[in-house]
Amino acid sequence: MIIGLIAYGGFHLVEYATGGSYVEYLSDNAETVALDENFSYELMADDISKNKVILVGEIHGFKVPCDVDVDFFKYLHSVHNVRHYFIEMDFVQATLLNTYMESGDEAILTEVLKRWAVIQGRNNQDYYNKYVAFHQYYQSLSAEDKFIFVGVDRIQDLGLTVEYVNKLFDQPIAVGAKINTDSLFQQLDLAAERYSHAADTLLLLHNVKRNVQSLKNEVNREEILFDNFHHLYRHHGLAQFKVYGFFGLYHIFQYRVSGADPLASKLRQSDLGLEGNILSVNFMLNESYTAMPSNALPAFMQDEGKYTRMAIGADNMLFMYIYGIKDFKRMTPEYHKSLIKMNADDSPYEDSNRLNLTIQLLPVTELFEMNDKGKPYVQYTIFVRNSDWAAPMGQ
Repeated sequence: MIIGLIAYGGFHLVEYATGGSYVEYLSDNAETVALDENFSYELMADDISKNKVILVGEIHGFKVPCDVDVDFFKYLHSVHNVRHYFIEMDFVQATLLNTYMESGDEAILTEVLKRWAVIQGRNNQDYYNKYVAFHQYYQSLSAEDKFIFVGVDRIQDLGLTVEYVNKLFDQPIAVGAKINTDSLFQQLDLAAERYSHAADTLLLLHNVKRNVQSLKNEVNREEILFDNFHHLYRHHGLAQFKVYGFFGLYHIFQYRVSGADPLASKLRQSDLGLEGNILSVNFMLNESYTAMPSNALPAFMQDEGKYTRMAIGADNMLFMYIYGIKDFKRMTPEYHKSLIKMNADDSPYEDSNRLNLTIQLLPVTELFEMNDKGKPYVQYTIFVRNSDWAAPMGQ
């Protein structure tokens, strides 16, 4: 035990003692504000101008990323003319979300979020409020300045998809415990004939059919995300424009993670001409709380209710300790957040194992393994201290 304590103390002492140059770099390349304030984003303005695709990766279940998402998109929309928001929803969910932007009918928003892929975002007040805020912003814009959500996820709610298709045709498909995909394909083909002169509806039907086929063939989710992004990016003719995407953290890394290529890595290597034109921003949170589905936790860790308000940080050796986290804590005060440029010319991280070494004594979560050491997985990090959870409704 004594040897273990000495080793533990020595590890932290070495990390702290060798962190001076890293703290200095982070401080010189960061914009730090209180949690309830907004970034100016001046730090990244030049990089945004030089890139075509801006991707932000959140860790689901925290409040602060919800707030930053709205504020950052407003900045990108008003300053950099971004009009397309690629979202971690399926095609019909995103189509209905756009309908909600127009109508303000919150029953539509509730239906969209009911079976969303982001489990923490279902029946959640902060995620719900996020889209209400987007609606309010949308309504303030002139017709020529409106934006759209582009859904690229695999089908999450097949019942909702069928209900949407049924509204286009007068021979509805039964929505029960099990939906017959062959009947759905037949209905889609019939609807395509009926709407052969309606380009927008044909696009919707075509994308629904492609995604039902992928669902039936059990295509890997990351491949579906890429295929949909690739197809819709081309369809909308976005090569000459900037687009924004907000996804779970894994999807925005630009190189291999745990032996596989995330969405951003696939986009970087694709024929879309995005090599060197993707700007990835990751969230890293400490001393914060997340909404964790209670049934995913051991009984002794569960709160009463469907979700547990779980303390999360990147400095807990039992669950996750990112080597170098102390450097971020030393330059960001409590109840603050920092937007940090990670790839400046004088970055000490280029040839360092800081941020690449993760320690976990209790294997309760799967850790990311960065396979392409030294590669620019992200260009910016948003480090957050003391975020509250994204609060579930009625809990």
